[in-house]
Amino acid sequence: MANLDYLSILSVAVPVYLTMGAGALARRTGLLKPEADVSLMKLSVMMLTPALIIERVVGNPAVMRLTPVLLAAGLGYALVALGIAFTYLVAPLIGLKKGEGRRTFSVACGLQNYGFVAIPIVKALFPDQGTIGVLFTFTLGVELACWTVGVGLLTGLGKAPWRLALNAPVITILTSLMLNFTGLHAHVPLVAHNTFEMLGACAVPLAVLLIGASIADLWGQGAMQWKVAIVSPILRLGVIPIAFLLAARYMPVSVELKRVIVVQGAMPSAVFNIMIARLYGGHAPTAVQVVMATTIVSCVTTPLVIAWGLRFVGA
Repeated sequence: MANLDYLSILSVAVPVYLTMGAGALARRTGLLKPEADVSLMKLSVMMLTPALIIERVVGNPAVMRLTPVLLAAGLGYALVALGIAFTYLVAPLIGLKKGEGRRTFSVACGLQNYGFVAIPIVKALFPDQGTIGVLFTFTLGVELACWTVGVGLLTGLGKAPWRLALNAPVITILTSLMLNFTGLHAHVPLVAHNTFEMLGACAVPLAVLLIGASIADLWGQGAMQWKVAIVSPILRLGVIPIAFLLAARYMPVSVELKRVIVVQGAMPSAVFNIMIARLYGGHAPTAVQVVMATTIVSCVTTPLVIAWGLRFVGA
């Protein structure tokens, strides 16, 4: 896409947020029942998303060599870990203490919505297969950071459920990369690619609808923590992206990876952070506040950060 200015990127980002809104509306009107969420999300994560990954990674020229893949995954891990560590140090400045939301605030600010919000934006801005394939290799590192640094901060590193990093999407990415590295990708039949393409096309819209429904469930829960609601967007959407943009500009990475890093840096907090807080001893109300505040503010900031960031990093 030529001339990636603010308006052109806004036109790509708005449908993602409108789809979230459609999910929220479906929840409020009873069209999408809460009891359907678990089965639909399992369908997305266990079948549809792996199909999308196979279709976009297998045979992708941008992810045929081990060194660039390791660099992308390493940056995914390092940038998330850096964001979590930075916000952990900042949290006491707004009165958050351990046991009162400090660790949850750090994880929620540091772990961006790296999947189902980033994917449709990357696909729309950069329809070439290369960039979306690199996105999936970047998320390998993000997943590992989530289950080690993120959950480890909440539970203690010795108790972190590291094995959960080997989930269906990660296993699919690793398998797809192995097919590429061994040359077996050339033997995947066209009918399989076409099937994976059809299934994969359903993954992102369904997941974004479910994200919108989840946000509708969270809306209005608990008293507003203004210090969290104000500071979290500043950190997640204003300060942390600086590290992403500097890495994209000065690290010896491909144009595709530069694009991925810029988009990832512009993302709001992952809705998944709320589940992490609830399951692993975090402070769930803080996670809700961070997710809600950063998602709302990102409607304006995400196109700005992407538009300016792509020019800054030369991508």
